[in-house]
Amino acid sequence: METRSNKLAIFFDLDDTLYDHLVPFKEAVREVLSPDESSLDFAELFYKVRHHSDVLWPMYLRGEIPLEETRVRRLELAFAEYGLQIDRDQASAVQAAYIGRQYSIDMIEGVREHLERFIADGHKVGIITNGPKDHQMSKIRGLGLDQIIPEDMIFISDAVGLAKPDPEIFVHVNQKTGTSADHSLYIGDTWANDVVGSLAAGWKVCWYNPRGRQPATDHKPSYIFTNYKEFGELPLM
Repeated sequence: METRSNKLAIFFDLDDTLYDHLVPFKEAVREVLSPDESSLDFAELFYKVRHHSDVLWPMYLRGEIPLEETRVRRLELAFAEYGLQIDRDQASAVQAAYIGRQYSIDMIEGVREHLERFIADGHKVGIITNGPKDHQMSKIRGLGLDQIIPEDMIFISDAVGLAKPDPEIFVHVNQKTGTSADHSLYIGDTWANDVVGSLAAGWKVCWYNPRGRQPATDHKPSYIFTNYKEFGELPLM
């Protein structure tokens, strides 16, 4: 029989790790803007949206700009950087359509099986995600994750008062769940928030990199995978 020390605390990022964030974004852009898709790389455009969201988020957390302004401005900045000009009304319309689609989403293929396997094997399984509590919980419920993962294992930045990549959010999770950094594993897609943040807290990290992004720093993830079939073959234990 395995001892307690053989068990891990396994935490997942939410957006673009447990479900594909690109799907509702692509549908929203198509609905509002009807773009010429022959030369539009939705994945690259969305990558820029995520980047500007991460840059603006600390300003929102400090109360310098409201949430809705953060969301709309990230779209304006991302589209402009990509070389597409949209006005404030168009950015607001894309944001509204995007939000409306984020509650009717599906888990990435293979995710549910791994969550259920880890739980059945006695590991502690949870979620650490940045964002507003109500918004993130609506996505969690939309995915049915609230039926799999208990509420006390779900940590949302705005509710905690700490946000990735600050390693203190990972320290907080260890303290609240009675786990230790040396037996903790984080799975996430964003280099700065997920890889750098969790490594700084002394956790192991699996970098989910389905689109072949290049590392932004010299940090070394414990594992890298591009789909959940590969993930299931990693020697995590």
